[in-house]
Parts: sequence; C-alpha cells; structure tokens
Amino acid sequence: MNRSSLLRTLVLVGAVLAAGLPAPACAQNTAELEKLKATVKAMEQTIQEMNRKISELEREKVAVPAPPPAQTEAPNPGVPPATHPGVASPASKTEVPKSDLAEQATQVPYQDTIHEDQISAPRPGNAPLDPTYQGFMQLFGTKTWVKLGGYVKLDAIMDSTKVGNPNMFITSKIPVEGETDYGKDEHFTMHTKQTRINLELRAPTPLGSLKIFYENDFFGNNTEPSMDYRLRHFYGQVANITVGQTWSTFYDPDVFPDTLDFEGPGVLPVVRQPQLRYTIPIIKETMFTAFAIEQPKSDLSNLPAGADGRNTMPDFTANWRWEGKPGHVQVGGVLRSLSYDNSTGPTDSALGWGLNVSGRLKVFGADSLMASLLYGEGIGRYIQDLPSGSGAVVDAAGNLHTLPAWGAMVGYRHEWSETWRSTASYSYVTLDHRAELSDFAYDSTHYAQCNLIWAPTKNLYVGLEYLYGYKEARNGSTGDDHRVQISLQYKLIR
Repeated sequence: MNRSSLLRTLVLVGAVLAAGLPAPACAQNTAELEKLKATVKAMEQTIQEMNRKISELEREKVAVPAPPPAQTEAPNPGVPPATHPGVASPASKTEVPKSDLAEQATQVPYQDTIHEDQISAPRPGNAPLDPTYQGFMQLFGTKTWVKLGGYVKLDAIMDSTKVGNPNMFITSKIPVEGETDYGKDEHFTMHTKQTRINLELRAPTPLGSLKIFYENDFFGNNTEPSMDYRLRHFYGQVANITVGQTWSTFYDPDVFPDTLDFEGPGVLPVVRQPQLRYTIPIIKETMFTAFAIEQPKSDLSNLPAGADGRNTMPDFTANWRWEGKPGHVQVGGVLRSLSYDNSTGPTDSALGWGLNVSGRLKVFGADSLMASLLYGEGIGRYIQDLPSGSGAVVDAAGNLHTLPAWGAMVGYRHEWSETWRSTASYSYVTLDHRAELSDFAYDSTHYAQCNLIWAPTKNLYVGLEYLYGYKEARNGSTGDDHRVQISLQYKLIR
C-alpha cells in the first residue's frame, strides 16, 4: 500500500468515527453516506496538494557542499603596507604569515631614467626600489615572485670626426693632433646594442629575503654595430649578503645622469665585477656601511719585455651611505694591489687606493642635482674614462710607480612637465704622467652633454642629445668631438 492509499483509508476511518456512527448503520443511511463521501473527497484534494508540495521540496533538496579549505599562499609583494601579510587586518584578528621579501624600506626614490641602472643595484636588506613591486608575478606552486624587464633602444649617432668608439662617447678615445684619425670627416652610425633584458626573482628563506638578478645587453664587441651578447649582472642577495657580478661597492649608481649616451661622464667608477659584499645597517633605513672583496685586474703600462701583470689579492672596497628625504650621500673607498712578474728581470708591487664622494639632492619640485668627486693613486680602471694601463707605470729600473688621478662630475635634471624632461652634466678627469709614458699618453678630458627627452607614454621614449668632448695628451696636443644622438626606446615594464 502506497502513501496516498494509506492516507485515504485513515481519513475515511476518521470521518466515520467523527460522525459517531457504526460502519453498518452508516452504509444504510444514504444522506449521511453522501455527506461522508463529500468530506472524504475534500480531504483527498487537500492530501494531493500536500503530496505535490512534498514532491517539489524533495526535488529541490540538494546537499550543501562544505566550504573549501583555506589555501596558504606566499605573501604578495605588491600588497600595500596596511594589508600586507604579517599585519592583522582591522576586520580580522587572524594572523597571517609574515613576508620576508624585504627586511626594510629604502629612502632612495624610484626615478625614471633611460639606463635604469638604479633597478639593478643591490639595496640594504633587499629593499625594493619600487615598494609596489609593479610587474611581479608569483611562480605557480611556489613562494617565489618573478619580474621580467628590460627595453629595446635604437641609437642614431653623428660625430663631427672619427673617434675610437662610435657607439659610446668615450672622450679618452678622441684623436688628438698628430694621431692617425685626427681631422677625419663626420661619421654616422646606428645600433641597438644598449637593448637589454633583465630578470628578478624574490622569495622568503629561513636566512632572510632572497633576490636573484640577471641582466644582459649586446655590447660584447663595443666598437662594432653587431649585437654581441654581454652579461651585465648576475648576482644573488640573501638579506645583506651579496654574491655574484654587479656594481662595484665603490660605485654609486644613483648619481648616473639620465643620458641617452651609454657611456656617461667619464669620471664615474662604472665597474661591474664578481664580488662578495656584506652590508651593515647602522641606523635603520637611513645609514649603512658595506664591505666587499672584488675581482682584481692588472692595470699596468710600460711593462718590461717578458713581464706580465700579477694579481696577489682581491680588490677591497667599502662605502658609507646616508639616505633621507632630501637625497643621499655616499663615500666609497678602494684598496688594490698592483704587481708584475718577470721571468728574466726584476719584479715589483705597489698599493693603489681611491676615494669617491657622491650624492644626489632634491631641489625645486621634481628636479634633482647630482655630483661626484673622485681621487686616487693607482686607481686606474676605477675611473671609466682612463685608458687601460693607467694604474701604474714601470720605470727603467723595474720600479712600479702608481699614477695619481682625480676628477669631478656635476649634473642637473629638470622636469618640464609630466612628459618632457632634460638633463645636463659635465665631468673632468686628469691623470698625472711620467717620462716613461709616450708623448700621446692621456693627460685630461672634458665631457659635457644636454638632452631633451619626450615620454608620451610610460613605455615609449624619444630623445635628442648633444655631447661635446675635449681631450689633451701629455705633449699638449688636443682634439675634440661634437656628437648629436637621437634615441627611440620601448620599455617592457612600467
């Protein structure tokens, strides 16, 4: 018997009992019987309506799925400080994992430049130059964040005379009167060698934040227009320990002017080399000191026949740095060994050293002033305009003499509007010389530039730059060059 039949029988019995009549008597009384039938029929309709509603409810009834378990993800480096992992949300008291992607902040503001050399520099505590971590993506299934960057840059260059390097404005390679290329006619070149690709990875580790940075350009053969691969940076940094190839600790990449020219002012110690660096915070987010051992390199001239330069120890570099809202100041130092071997004659060695004081200051509005002053004896290659072999010279008796050198740079950047800006800079370098050097040996150079850069979008840059270089040799001969450069650049991430 189904549910409907059972209900009908129960209703009929209930109706009979309600009438107060026995079943046989009820069957003989026609009026009463008809009354009972009508009652039963009405109750059956009510039961059918109830059955219909029950059936609808049974069809709509579904199992409610349990909420999925909460997934723990690596902290997003782009989360603003108010909701950053490690800080409880005002609406929730549940603690979340603390982010180890950066132990501290940096006072150095991100400033858009053509070279983007600020981005590649190691910072105390792995602090990001851009605290929003724009462009970072999380690698699936890991706690590692990655950012792909770089740009494509085309340079069209016209020189007033033939110079030693048409792709870079190296004032020490300007020919002087009496040299082969002096007085040659104009020279034009076009290249995309400054184009670069970089990759930055960040992840938390038990030892502190980890950063790995890679970058290359195509200046492998810097005098030719061909695109020859060259590694610029490849280093790892855990908290305040840096290992790999990057800017020398002696150098301050935050003072490089915003030039279209790749070389820039010749006095700057723009050196990238393998190193082990340790940075010590003195005052949190404001004052630091760093020490490093770096790759040495022979830097001697007038070596006797059969002699070779010798490296007896690493180059020792250090800096002290203060950062604040007005700008920053850095004092760098380098100590290096210069020596040579000679299989048939005397050998000698000497210590070279140098100091570099640099800084950048915010002035009117978004404008900034940058400067650098450098002096050293046997400093050689740590001044980028000096030719190879400028560290020390060997005299006729086999004695090694370090060569004093000094130079200065000043630059100014002006923001005309949100899309137009200009930078002007000047630098001077001079090197002491000895009788052992040739008549055309380097004596001094002047470098000057000014430009106008238009950035109609955040990824597109068009610039026009004028450069002037002047060189004087040991014998008093001079030469100069006027250069006009037009550049077009597309940046990958902005």
